[in-house]
Amino acid sequence: MLIRDILNNKSDVLLTVLPTADMRESAALMIDQSVSALVVLTEDGSLAGILTERDIARYFAGDRGNGNAPVSEVMTSELVTCSPDHKVGEIAKIMSDINIRHLPVIVDGGVIGVVSIRDIVRFHLADLETENSTLRELISVLE
Repeated sequence: MLIRDILNNKSDVLLTVLPTADMRESAALMIDQSVSALVVLTEDGSLAGILTERDIARYFAGDRGNGNAPVSEVMTSELVTCSPDHKVGEIAKIMSDINIRHLPVIVDGGVIGVVSIRDIVRFHLADLETENSTLRELISVLE
């Protein structure tokens, strides 16, 4: 199973902000849209970073957390990314090993989506439910 399988079951909407965006407004956008991360793109559409709930928590927990900073001061800029052709299990292991919850998905240098650990869990649960159902049907045929 591939990351593209997860993306096919998600909304095509990619929420983004500029590095110069107001941090407090960006956090409000996350709340309003019920997302836990925003992709940060430069004016030319290049990936600059990602703003996550963890980034926001660290910012406000620190001495500098007044809410007036630009996203560029708060975001994570050293990113791990993946492609739609990566295996879901491989990406789940990477995310677990380095303790991250969001991975931008890149095609031809552009971001096409974000995969979260929640997406991976949901995908695996659906896969297990399908397997369980198939096994139950097989057992009922054999009985």
